[in-house]
Amino acid sequence: MNDLFKSELLRFRLWAIAAAAVHAGILGFMARIVDLAQQPLLVYQVFAMTYAVAGTLLGLYQMGSYRKPNQWLSLLHRPLHRLQIAGALGGAGAVLLFVAAALPIALVALYQDTMTARVVDMRHWMMPIAGWLIALIGYAAGAYAMIGNRRHSFAVLVLPMLLMFAQASGVAMLGLQVTLLAVLVGLVAIVFRPDPVAVPRSFAATAATALPVQLGAYFLVWMLGYGVELAWTATGSHPLNMPTPPKGGYIEADRAEGKDILLLGIEHSRNPDAALWREQIALSDVYTHYPLRNLPRRGEMTNLAPMEFTDGERNITWVFKHDSMRFVGYGTLDKRPRGELGVGVDNQRAFPAPTQPFAADYLYNAHAAYQYDDGQGRFHERIRLPQGEVMASPPQPAGDNLLVLSDRAAYFYPGREAMNGLDLLQPLMRVPMPGKVGNLSRMDVVELLDGYLVSFTYTWGVWSSELQHPFQQVLRIDGNGRVRDIARRDIGKDLPTAYTARIWWLSPLLRTLCLGAQDLYAAPDPLRASPQPMPRSMLWLALAGCVASLLGAIWLSTRLQLSSRNRWLWVAMCGVVGLPALVALWLMVPKRETLPASLPDLQPAAA
Repeated sequence: MNDLFKSELLRFRLWAIAAAAVHAGILGFMARIVDLAQQPLLVYQVFAMTYAVAGTLLGLYQMGSYRKPNQWLSLLHRPLHRLQIAGALGGAGAVLLFVAAALPIALVALYQDTMTARVVDMRHWMMPIAGWLIALIGYAAGAYAMIGNRRHSFAVLVLPMLLMFAQASGVAMLGLQVTLLAVLVGLVAIVFRPDPVAVPRSFAATAATALPVQLGAYFLVWMLGYGVELAWTATGSHPLNMPTPPKGGYIEADRAEGKDILLLGIEHSRNPDAALWREQIALSDVYTHYPLRNLPRRGEMTNLAPMEFTDGERNITWVFKHDSMRFVGYGTLDKRPRGELGVGVDNQRAFPAPTQPFAADYLYNAHAAYQYDDGQGRFHERIRLPQGEVMASPPQPAGDNLLVLSDRAAYFYPGREAMNGLDLLQPLMRVPMPGKVGNLSRMDVVELLDGYLVSFTYTWGVWSSELQHPFQQVLRIDGNGRVRDIARRDIGKDLPTAYTARIWWLSPLLRTLCLGAQDLYAAPDPLRASPQPMPRSMLWLALAGCVASLLGAIWLSTRLQLSSRNRWLWVAMCGVVGLPALVALWLMVPKRETLPASLPDLQPAAA
């Protein structure tokens, strides 16, 4: 085993060293230009995809060189257990990927921590581990795709896609990556045998092997649905490509200008003041606010946006440090340390949550909003949300006042006090939200002579079928803060429900599994809304798909090489999972061999 491990290291050592040198050169060059620890999320995603692709290519090439029949038999007929052989090859691949992926990241982090004034948190020291794990996940997926049956083994490449949608962060994300890697290693262990294309003997191993095949079929059919949209687009009948969106639909609501959405909301209002409001809307400015979809979380390895801002008067760049929960400064010109800055009277109190710079000189976190005073060089807490509520939109203008959204309500704060002072502001009025903030797509506000007219539009999640009942609610807030419902309208669906909900009715079980995997190890997110129940028509459609899959499995299984027990287990799986399981059955199990009814007589050759 050790000899095989060493031979694999020697075999790929030059490639690993070259990849590490190129990787370190790219990171080092970028580190001279920008702060790699303060890049937006997209930059980290591009690097993560690069590591995953590199690991996949290594797994494909390494196992592909052994996968030829003669080499495969020679490899497995060593005086070692098959899993020891797999461990030697995989261990060598892990070391190579550590050198190529993790080591350069650690060296750049060490450089920034010891030779610059830039902020390096504990979360940044987790990034070499995360990059290594991502590369290993790609490696294991590539190895399985090459070793397994080519009819279906490449479907395993859908499993690493979980990392793109996972909600976990920090240490929890590392736990998710380890879990996903363990699943892939288990799949490799199942197929790493003399006959890797044979169906596993135990049904548990068969079900594990069938999982990526079912997920692959599930996502393939879902993606093919976009072909329908391409056809709509080509014929000019797609609602997104029409010159005028369908009347009363969510595309119209999302595209509408602020004045138009307010007019749509009160179009059928019978309120005696409706005509006056229409005139005021036409003459006034309308302020549109979009809620946040994510908040910065302590210890997360990536950033939603760079957590830094620059004090132009003092030429100091302030960067938020997760470890101390304070801002750390360094000179914009000389790059020398300038100390730490917290919040409070003495500027030493830690912030209650990771704090993100926003427009102008405002900053916000999950619980409060702050303003940085260039003259005093300190932070002032301007807005504090009630306990139990979190920030959904930082302070933004709404006429003469400021508007802040929490996950439960909208708050109006006096704009004059915000401009002329630095004290903690008290809300003028609180407007409870008529729905969940996770479904809120926009909030439009117009200032009237004695209050506000506010529109809440809930369309977020319609495209993914998580929102089944989009609507718009218009409220009237008078000068005393009293809130009245003015109008409510249901917003139509521009696309058929069967199309938008195909991700669910194709396989409710797989959809539930994917949502559970997406939230694995993740803390609850108050800015997300739970999916709404599907309409009854989609329930019947899902049931019809499961029944069709069940009947198809009964017919197909009679023609496949299956024992009586495994046959009915497959039939049950198809009935529970749905059509993707039927596709897996067709791809995974070979046909039953049959002999011809009669054999021709063989005549001896003439002497």
